[in-house]
Amino acid sequence: MKLDIDDDITRARTLPGAFYGDGELFARARERIFARAWHWAADATRVAAPGAQLPFVLAPGLLDEPLLFTRDRDALHCLSNVCTHRANLVCPEATNAPGLRCRYHGRRFGLDGRFASMPEFEGARDFPSEADHLPRVPFGALGPLLFAALDPAPAFADWIAPLARLGGYDFARLQPDAGGARDYEVAAHWALYCDNYLEGFHIPYVHPELSGALDYSAYCTELYPFGTLQIGVAADGEDAFDALDNGRRIAGYYFWFYPATMLNFYPWGLSLNVVTPLAVDRTRVAYRSYVSDPARRGRGAGGDLELVEHQDEAIVERVQAGARSRLYRRGRYSPSRETGVHHFHKLLARALGDEAPRP
Repeated sequence: MKLDIDDDITRARTLPGAFYGDGELFARARERIFARAWHWAADATRVAAPGAQLPFVLAPGLLDEPLLFTRDRDALHCLSNVCTHRANLVCPEATNAPGLRCRYHGRRFGLDGRFASMPEFEGARDFPSEADHLPRVPFGALGPLLFAALDPAPAFADWIAPLARLGGYDFARLQPDAGGARDYEVAAHWALYCDNYLEGFHIPYVHPELSGALDYSAYCTELYPFGTLQIGVAADGEDAFDALDNGRRIAGYYFWFYPATMLNFYPWGLSLNVVTPLAVDRTRVAYRSYVSDPARRGRGAGGDLELVEHQDEAIVERVQAGARSRLYRRGRYSPSRETGVHHFHKLLARALGDEAPRP
């Protein structure tokens, strides 16, 4: 299947409908895109104290990679959670201890992952070696959010570079809100969910309540090498950020980071969307909330996110059904409203092509 996307949006045609049901391309995306991507991993508050050990699974249901955050006196570390002896999980549950000990045969590691000791290994040649340390995993922090990647294509600083658009935003003010955590399962291809997120074109038709909070005529999209930013200008009388953006009252900043992470900033704080492919026609969307101003919850464009999510799920699932049609081939892009979708499709085509250069 050819995924070539013309660089000229006025000429380009969208991804083929068959893309959203192709199992081979889905498997290729897992290895070429998601195994090289940054993923939200945990909240930094859970590993704030020296000795903290926090096991987690990177991209559960897709990569299923067992990893571990630890903190010693000097620094935070992200490590493989697989013992270098016989592959037991080193840390099965969150705890606090001065070191790591595998509960299978007693191998010990420092909190930085370095091999410390192993019983009954006297006489083993060339032991220990570098291979006996727990592999270190790249990670990055953004206020209370921790991200990790197995083999990142962009450096973390380059990946999150669009956030400079927020100026001096105080990420340290954001506090995790466990009550705002939601997980949804959508009967659609993961890229369809991203397609929908990446344009405001559908807002007047799918989200009448949200549309009332925004000035649709001023809605715009900015493109970056590894993401996009959609800017929602507040309608008259609706809640907005205190600081103006080029003279505009902003209701929401909607950042998408390739391939499937969304950070949505509202006057009350941040809504994080983590999109994880589970099957060619099944996707999990995890919502996590981080609050900076609780008094502004429930107001403006970020007021009823659960309603917006259900509306998005319904339309995306209908598109999944339509993409299976034998009569549908490829569509076209609106040059003014679908620049983000076009940008995303170009990144996908580049990553999934035969030579698969990194974006």
